[in-house]
Amino acid sequence: FSGDEGNSFLSFGVLNHKVEVINALGICGEKISVCLPYGTDVTNLKTVFTTNGEKVYVGDIEQESGLTVNDFSSPVTYRVISKQGIAREFEVKIYCFDLPVVYLSTPQQIPIFSKDDWVKESSICIWNIDGTIDNLGSTGVKGRGNSTWKYPKKPYAIKLDKKSKVLGMPKHKRWVLLANWMDRTLMRNHIAFAISKCTKGLAWTPRGEYVELILNGSHVGNYYLCEQIKIDGNRVNIDEMESTDIEEGAITGGYLLEMDMNYDEVNKFRTIIRNLPVNIKDPDEEVLVAKQFDYIRNYLNQVERTLYADNFSLDGHSYTDYIDVNSFIDWWFVHELTLNGEPRWPKSSYMYKGRNGKLFAGPVWDFDWGTFIPDCFSYCINGAIWYNRLFDDPTFVNTVKKKWTETKILFENVVKEIDNTEVKIRNSDNINIQMWPIDQNTNGDESMEFTEAVDRLRQSYLDRISWLNSAINNL
Repeated sequence: FSGDEGNSFLSFGVLNHKVEVINALGICGEKISVCLPYGTDVTNLKTVFTTNGEKVYVGDIEQESGLTVNDFSSPVTYRVISKQGIAREFEVKIYCFDLPVVYLSTPQQIPIFSKDDWVKESSICIWNIDGTIDNLGSTGVKGRGNSTWKYPKKPYAIKLDKKSKVLGMPKHKRWVLLANWMDRTLMRNHIAFAISKCTKGLAWTPRGEYVELILNGSHVGNYYLCEQIKIDGNRVNIDEMESTDIEEGAITGGYLLEMDMNYDEVNKFRTIIRNLPVNIKDPDEEVLVAKQFDYIRNYLNQVERTLYADNFSLDGHSYTDYIDVNSFIDWWFVHELTLNGEPRWPKSSYMYKGRNGKLFAGPVWDFDWGTFIPDCFSYCINGAIWYNRLFDDPTFVNTVKKKWTETKILFENVVKEIDNTEVKIRNSDNINIQMWPIDQNTNGDESMEFTEAVDRLRQSYLDRISWLNSAINNL
């Protein structure tokens, strides 16, 4: 890092028992964040630096690179004296992490105030837990979310300039940093995704990894870096449409839709019977043409007409000719197991249709609000979207029972992921909750200690499996 000529450090690192353990920094003006592995003894560290200044002091003690020992249990201020006698101070703070660290910097440390406008020419790199660094290059960054964008700890959207693998996840440009501010366990989204991955009907579920985020040189806490829902061979694997795809066959897909009461996409419509708000996510407004819009609107309306017709059929077609039943059942499983009532609005309810294919439910998304609540012994979303009518069909009910019997043991095994995640992020939570205390009651565990909140989530999940097992078998 650099500053005015003659009075700035040129490089900086830390030694622990004469071994260089990290050279990844967060720099914001005259504040420097250094990341070290969790458990490092920070009371006895040596700094490695080069400077074109004359001398470097901590207090009254002159510093020698690689030799002088300092106690970093609290921030240490380095004073650099130039040859002209000008002094400049740098505060160095040590953070000890056992998660990957994401360094995200905007040009001139421009604040991210908008969820509509990209801050372009930002940079991003990741310090892995093995000490290696992945430079992901230039990126755009903006805020994201509806209600979550209003919270103190902000979520972000990332758009890399070129497709890159991120923390072992397949290449793509688009990623999200979920803040999970309202979630005392930090794991509701992650565990919901783990549940979804147990199913066969949900073809793709977002992958994610926990990270620490350094934004413009300041540590801003624990984040969940995960894949954004996009059409791609490694994500929602359907054809990506062009404006010219208007002939028979080509016009049939692919479409990525979100049923959401925010109703905030450029291209949107409401269904003819249930008045459901459908947002067309892809093709977006730069691609979608009128014939494509009419096609997908007519298709969903045909789903509703057929489903709500006598005997679940219309003009010689069953509703099963239009929707993939297995995906709708597995999507229902995930929401019932987590007690996610978002589809009741509806909100964050994704569906997609591939070329010459049926309408599929999924991927699942958004599980940090009012989920994994104990002592709830009723169905959560049976009145949502089309489920009230689907459960009128005895064939659908029998398929639900069969799939539940096949998948129940896999759902029970998710408890192991709860246990593993608790261990993985416990140390990170110790720092995060001090930075971002929760001041609203959303999930009922906000005032609990981390372990207590995780125990509550685990037991709520086990109780939910038990109740659903009885309820589904008695349908």
